[in-house]
Amino acid sequence: MAGLRSAQKACKGFREEFDSPKSSTPRPKSRYPKELIDRTRHLMERTIEFVPHSDFERPDVIQVMRKLRPGSLDQPRVYARTEPGVAFVSGLVQAPLLSHDEEVYWFTWMNFVKFRAERNRRLLDLSHPDRKLVARIEADIEEALQARNHIVQGNVRLIIALAKKLTGSIEEMSDLISEGMSPLIRAVELFDISLGNRFSTYATWAIRNQMLRYLKRARNLLDISAGEESPSLENLPDRESATLTTEAAQEMRMEAVRRLLSSLSEREREIVTARFALDGQPIGQSLADIAGRMGLSKERVRQIALSSLTKLRESMSYDEFEAIS
Repeated sequence: MAGLRSAQKACKGFREEFDSPKSSTPRPKSRYPKELIDRTRHLMERTIEFVPHSDFERPDVIQVMRKLRPGSLDQPRVYARTEPGVAFVSGLVQAPLLSHDEEVYWFTWMNFVKFRAERNRRLLDLSHPDRKLVARIEADIEEALQARNHIVQGNVRLIIALAKKLTGSIEEMSDLISEGMSPLIRAVELFDISLGNRFSTYATWAIRNQMLRYLKRARNLLDISAGEESPSLENLPDRESATLTTEAAQEMRMEAVRRLLSSLSEREREIVTARFALDGQPIGQSLADIAGRMGLSKERVRQIALSSLTKLRESMSYDEFEAIS
């Protein structure tokens, strides 16, 4: 009996020693530095957006990029002279304008290195971080940022030109330029150069729209601060005056639309009016219906509609924007 109890006690002790955690034994440390793990995690938690291009998947894409790079980028840059009287504007427009070939290259290169960075990012493994792979991704991200900066600096004149058309105040122009930078940068990130369009045409509407909205907010704030009065029965609007105000605003909108349409040719006006139901119809007509009636191809009608909208946007004044907003 004593021998059996001794055996049971020995087995129990063995199980306890086997099952119990060895708290006294330290956990093995990761063989990867914390800084590398943090960099890897940071990259894995983000998605690198890019505009795709058919050339990016080519095995000889680096050679394609080298051929695309214009020789003018290797020449000394000629910076613009300062503009008398507008010092802060002069500092912004010293970067030279981009030629068409330079624009094509920078947009294509920017999106290619983003594409390459995103492709490599998907290979990352937090359990086995690769320092060389992380470094390549970070280098491509930095290269994309530099390319974006080249494009932005070459198009600051666009912001300034639009601001000058909207205000004659230096102080207000400074605010408009600040407002225009964000849509310019976003337009650079979204623009597809492979479609053959000029970037300035693409970006103008977004920048101008942001500026007009800023001016409208600023004017509303001025109106509110200038017209604040203590509420009383005398200055509460009645229903009849509210109805008249609504009708007047609608008439102002229609007049603004008529003025804008008058800047188009007869064919452009007919297409825009039919497409966007500006002739009293409840819904706009399809491209196919318009094409059939006018004896044009569907694609040609689409092109005319798009070019007409661009023309309308570029010719819109602040008052017209405020009327139709």
